[in-house]
This record gives sequence, structure tokens and C-alpha cells, in this order.
Amino acid sequence: MLDIQNFIGTPKIMATEIDESTTRFEIKNLPRGFGHTLGNAMRRIILAYNLGWAITGMKIRGVPHEYYVIDGVKENVVTMLLNFKKLRFTVDENVDALQRVSQRFKGIGTYTAAKLRFPAGIEVLNPDEFLFEITDASTEINMELRIEKGYGYYSLEFLRSREKKSESTEINNLLIDNDFKLVDYVKYDVEEVIEDFSGSTKDTLLIEIKTGFGNVSPKQMLMFAGEVLASYAQLFIFDGIYIDRTAFVDYEELPVEREVSHTESSIKTMPIDALPLSERTRNALIKNDILYVEDLEKKKKAELLLMKWVWKKAIDEINQALGNIGKLLIG
Repeated sequence: MLDIQNFIGTPKIMATEIDESTTRFEIKNLPRGFGHTLGNAMRRIILAYNLGWAITGMKIRGVPHEYYVIDGVKENVVTMLLNFKKLRFTVDENVDALQRVSQRFKGIGTYTAAKLRFPAGIEVLNPDEFLFEITDASTEINMELRIEKGYGYYSLEFLRSREKKSESTEINNLLIDNDFKLVDYVKYDVEEVIEDFSGSTKDTLLIEIKTGFGNVSPKQMLMFAGEVLASYAQLFIFDGIYIDRTAFVDYEELPVEREVSHTESSIKTMPIDALPLSERTRNALIKNDILYVEDLEKKKKAELLLMKWVWKKAIDEINQALGNIGKLLIG
């Protein structure tokens, strides 16, 4: 990080859950301009590369192509493929990145993703998704689903090209283009903060992520994007090249900011009128634009003595009043 953080504050990130699938992240104390730089990069990475599991192919016994119509099934095969395309899954880390799962359906009724049966380690994220309806009791459907992990968009052209390169080309494999999408939207906003007392300017970045599924964490999406961004940034670090590192500081070396309690915050914003001061001393402070305890704390005794209408007796009176609330003048 740039050493400017020593002046504008240590970067902080806070997460606020709006609902089970939406989280708003607030990143404070960023150098001016970094809000848009980071916000745009993180948004594009999350939307383009949210890692997920989806169906990219299926085989149905007796079905030679996607334009086929299965007797006893209300939907044609194209519609069935589009319905299966919507499914998303969670798969354990120790499970291979490509899974083939057989399914069997028999009996009149409506079939949703909840009727699918998977081995341990695979779970469907949207079990209420409609798949097809069987209208004939004698109809039986046997199929094999190909579930794989990916990110970005796998087009039909890409899948066909991959099939041709494979040593074991599958017959009657119905390909399904998919984008593995887990995120509904990502939006960001930047607030520019100008601090009057120091004149410094900094950014606050707000990122809101909504996932399409309640059991997919927006934090997981943000963390994955952060890892991707950090990984690519390493490309710009060359061996044997000198740069002046005095402009950088590690996060651990930044000063720890003490959290201000509600009581302490209330004292700081206490008006001068609330202190037990004589009318003469109170009026002298107000005329010198010292309106709150916080303003008074920033002044040294010597600075106060240089002000109009403030005498040594007033300093003693101010110190006694501040001592009653656990404060003292500087120096």
C-alpha cells in the first residue's frame, strides 16, 4: 500500500448482509481515485469469472438429437435442455472437476430438480427448478448428466471443439452451452470524502453483490475475485528492476486505529455550553470558534492564551471542567 495510508487512515472493509443472498461491502480509507480503479476491476472479474458447477451435456436413451420429441413427455428435448441448463450445484473439493451422473424417471407427474439423485458431495442449489412433465404412465426416461466446474461462458462451438479433441468422443451427447453463473448482479459506487481539518481527500468504495442462490456466499465471490486480481498483478513485478519502495508500507505496519466508544464519541461532540464554565470564559471560547469539547481538545494551553479574551484564570477553569469528564488540555 502507499504510505499515504498513514495520513488518510488504515484501509478497512465492512460487510453488511442485506438478505440471505445479498451483501454490501464498504471499503474505507482508499487513496483518491482508487475507488473506481478497484471497484470496476472487481465488478468485471466477479461477473465474468464467478466459479461454479453446471451441466454442459446430457445423454438420453433413445434420443439421437436435440430436436427429438419423447413420447409421453409434454416438453420437447430442446425445452428440457434449456431447463437443465439453469441448474447450479455445489460439489465438494475432493470430487473430480467433471462428474457423470445417471438418472431414471418413471411415472406420471411433474419433475423438478429436487427429484434428481446425486452421489455424496454433489448438491443442487436450485431444487425447485422445473425440468419436464411425464404424461404417460408407460414412459420411462433414462439419462446421464455431465456436470463440470467452470467459469466464464462455454459456447457450443467451444464444447464441440473440445469433443473433437477428446480421444473418446461420445455418441448422442447433447451439448448444453452454459455460463456457470452464480451472481445476479454486482454494482459499485464511490464516495469522495474530504476532511476539512486536514484537507486530505480519500475514497470510500461500496460494492453490492447479489448471488442467485441463498447458500452461495457473496463473500466467497468477492474473495475469489480478489485472488484473481492479485494473481494477475504479479505479472508486473520483474526481477532485477529497482523501484523506490519508500512510497510503500505493509498493512501490518500501519498504525492501529483505536475504536471510539459511543460514550467517548458523545463527549467529543458535547457543546461548550454543557461544560460548567463561567459566562465570561464560555463566551470567550465561542467567540474564538471553539464550540465543542473536540475543538477544545485540539488546542494547547499556549494556543488558548494567545486568543482574545482568554486569560490564565480561564485556562485553570477550563482544565477543571474538562477534568470532570476525564479530559485535560494538551501541554
